[in-house]
Amino acid sequence: MHRVSLFTRYALSRRCMHSSISATKEPFMNGTSCSYVEQMHDSWRVDPSSVHKSWDAYFRNVEAGAAPGQAFQAPPTAIVGVAGAAMSPAVASPQAITDHLKVQLLIRSYQTRGHNIADLDPLGINSADLDDTVPPELELGFYGLSEKDLDREFILPPTTFIAGDDKSLTLREIIKRLQNIYCTHTGVEYMHLTNYEQQEWIRKHFECPRVTELTHDQKKTLFKRLIRSTKFEEFLAKKWPSEKRFGLEGCEVLIPAIKQVIDASSAGGVDSFVIGMPHRGRLNVLANVCRQPLSTILSQFSTLEPADEGSGDVKYHLGVCIERLNRQSQRNLKIAVVANPSHLEAVDPVVMGKVRAEAFYGNDKQCDRSLAIIMHGDAAFSGQGVVMETFNLNDLPSYTVNGAIHIVVNNQIGFTTDPRSSRSSPYCTDVGRVVGCPIFHVNVDNPEAVMHVCNVAADWRKTFKKDVIIDLVCYRRQGHNELDEPMFTQPLMYQRIKETKPVLEQYRKKIIAEGVANEQYVKDELTKYGQILENAYEDAQKVTFVRHRDWLDSPWDDFFKKRDPLNLPSTGIKKNDIRFMIDKFSSVPEGFNLHRGLERTLKGRRQMLQDNSLDWSIGEALAFGSLLNEGTHVRLSGQDVERGTFSHRHHVLHDQKLDRKVYNPLNDLSQNQAEYTVCNSSLSEYAVLGFELGYSMVDPNSLVIWEAQFGDFSNTAQCIIDQFVSSGQSKWIRQSSLVMLLPHGYEGMGPEHSSARPERFLQMCNEDDEIDVDKAAFGPTFEAQQLHDTNWIVANCTTPANIFHLLRRQVTMPFRKPAIVMSPKSLLRHPLARSGIEDFLPGTSFKRIISESGAPAKNPQNVERLIFCTGKVYYELVAARKHLGFEDRVAIARVEQISPFPYDLIQQECAHYPSANLVWSQEEHKNMGAWAFIQPRFNSLLSNQGRVIKYAGRLPSASPATGNKYTHLHEQKELLAQSMNVCKDDLEGFKA
Repeated sequence: MHRVSLFTRYALSRRCMHSSISATKEPFMNGTSCSYVEQMHDSWRVDPSSVHKSWDAYFRNVEAGAAPGQAFQAPPTAIVGVAGAAMSPAVASPQAITDHLKVQLLIRSYQTRGHNIADLDPLGINSADLDDTVPPELELGFYGLSEKDLDREFILPPTTFIAGDDKSLTLREIIKRLQNIYCTHTGVEYMHLTNYEQQEWIRKHFECPRVTELTHDQKKTLFKRLIRSTKFEEFLAKKWPSEKRFGLEGCEVLIPAIKQVIDASSAGGVDSFVIGMPHRGRLNVLANVCRQPLSTILSQFSTLEPADEGSGDVKYHLGVCIERLNRQSQRNLKIAVVANPSHLEAVDPVVMGKVRAEAFYGNDKQCDRSLAIIMHGDAAFSGQGVVMETFNLNDLPSYTVNGAIHIVVNNQIGFTTDPRSSRSSPYCTDVGRVVGCPIFHVNVDNPEAVMHVCNVAADWRKTFKKDVIIDLVCYRRQGHNELDEPMFTQPLMYQRIKETKPVLEQYRKKIIAEGVANEQYVKDELTKYGQILENAYEDAQKVTFVRHRDWLDSPWDDFFKKRDPLNLPSTGIKKNDIRFMIDKFSSVPEGFNLHRGLERTLKGRRQMLQDNSLDWSIGEALAFGSLLNEGTHVRLSGQDVERGTFSHRHHVLHDQKLDRKVYNPLNDLSQNQAEYTVCNSSLSEYAVLGFELGYSMVDPNSLVIWEAQFGDFSNTAQCIIDQFVSSGQSKWIRQSSLVMLLPHGYEGMGPEHSSARPERFLQMCNEDDEIDVDKAAFGPTFEAQQLHDTNWIVANCTTPANIFHLLRRQVTMPFRKPAIVMSPKSLLRHPLARSGIEDFLPGTSFKRIISESGAPAKNPQNVERLIFCTGKVYYELVAARKHLGFEDRVAIARVEQISPFPYDLIQQECAHYPSANLVWSQEEHKNMGAWAFIQPRFNSLLSNQGRVIKYAGRLPSASPATGNKYTHLHEQKELLAQSMNVCKDDLEGFKA
């Protein structure tokens, strides 16, 4: 029942000026508002008995139309005044009413600001919020109260649960209870939440007189987990004192915290956990949370030869995927720790993408069975922008994982940087306030308080499916790593750290003092785990090879066993399927109000089928549709991808008269098709690309695509590209078929919208730029072997059929490789960038090179110049050749797959024109594009023939392109003239 003093009701009746109890927020009496009257009114509407009789009468009068000042009726009961003395409403003094209101404000201030004075620092030297002052609103004097008021009794408002069954408390007891709840070892930030139900929920979980005391068995479990966490680090330090391991000393409670989150979440139905974390404590998590065999972990400290492909990575970057029984919930769990480089927060969106995919394939729409647990360092959490980008994904329909649990290992320092120099916000966790996330700060030297907030966090996520942050305020006992000397920069902090006992020692004394355990029990448990470590150490000495596959965070059971790694199947499809899909792609359901401009677009698609001249949008749709019909899930994500930045795609059609009524023809192919997800993303590249990468890692039988709005926008996702996409297989044996579509081409749109920077992707390719022609095996398996060995594919397609085959090849290949595709802009509608149905039929496949097919191919001995190029410039070269009348003298070949470099086909093409001068023509500047990649490969291939390839194109530049349209056209004509070996004047009047 709501308990509000009568003087408050009287004040409200005088001040709430809307008889309908509307959204009036008029302040009164030192800032109090009427907002909670609305909440009681809502409760009364459901159940009139849920409020006091006086409120019942008040609300009835209001509903009956009484004027604001006439709705209040004083009940016959007396109210409690000063020192508990009863007095009638008629003699209640204004001062007594004011004092009661002030106490209510004081309670709210503790709820709002109590965390600011909580005892959170285990070292006792810092304030977690960087402010040592006491907020004035937590002082009695702020309200005109003093110690003489401490024994006065006050009725409590309905917005607190500190009283339990009591209706009133003395001010002394009120403050005592508020301080115990909000100002001890736990600081609760939740009053920034805009949802009243969520605020009430948190108040109940922290304010209600509750049984927070753990049972003896629970305390013993906590103690044993602290033993494992602490002694594991001590063992590594003893055996390998000169090795970096980024140990957990100073935050040993992290292991019990994670395990408690898992225990509580597992009991609530979760059976798949995906963990992302930086390197600090990773080995401990792998050992004591995932239960990766200790001998496997310890063998990482030895000098071993790798048994598998790849270079591997340092041990504190590795991931794992383990399935095991959770003894607390008696449920089988899958726990994956995602491999992560030293870009600390880069893993955040990858984890989210993995969880989303797990939920999708498991038909777990609300993520009831899947949970992301992400750990952060304090400096990274507040400093890395991808954290905010990732938070922003969680309420987006096609990206949400329905809440993650974030655990901040708050070292209260960066590497050597004081928090006052590394953030502008009071707490390192303040980014969570922006997205309405409750934040629980807790002192790690009180492990039982940590267990409580972990239980509340797990329950919160289960109840509201929203993010929650646990801020473990701790310290780093060893400095940034075990070889670092922290006294250089933080002498006072580390003097205090040396004096601070580890939490295991503190908790040992506590449970012995409480009679939970005795010294013999403690000794036995320490001995038992010590022996486990010694046995694992002995077993580790017997390990002679590192099996990188033991560290896979996304194992694909049986995927590779069923496939011949050197067999590339045809990617063509049947003619009837093509006609059916184009018909679907060109239609809308009856009664759908289509935009008139799109009516012409759909009609044009049908006409292209009749004309046997299919454009880019058809090629792309056929690739997606055919895979969907074969049971392959397709996901296309990025900024404005539903329509397409250049309005070519239109995969989601919008009814022009009904809001939110849409039609996706590719999800309407057949009843048994796989699901096609096409989703406009937030304005993010870093987080969204990481998300799609994580999504692609879960199931190899899928096609996951991220499209940049313009190719150079991938610049802001470079960390994901460098650390995960390019090198993921080498470091972590992690394959992915992720496709990156990067619109590329020089159309005079300026330096920001021209180049997808292909040179950067080519520079990161792992193939050698020299080849021994005499020993090269250019046989039928050469293409497959190249694809198997490469780290990724870089392509620049010029025909709809070739993009169709490229996308389908991503799924039909017997392994998985990322594909970086320089996708077109002007070619989306170019009249020559068309393909006939015959290019899509069974027996056809991706063309790594499209050879010259015109007059030069029929009379190769007459060809003086063989131009190689890639991408859109091909069509301009063809037009310039025609303008000059060089159709018989100049051959033009398109390199559609730049990497792996098609040595075999390049050799054939060059041999076909033995007398021709070889030229590489590109739009990009000489220090950009593919030139630096192809030149040494061409010359190596042709070295025994005495032939070399020459460059035709723009000069080196610092900027990707000019921003002046006239200059662009001048440069474009110049490169065409160089390519054809003519003067620019010879192209007078030429228009591409």
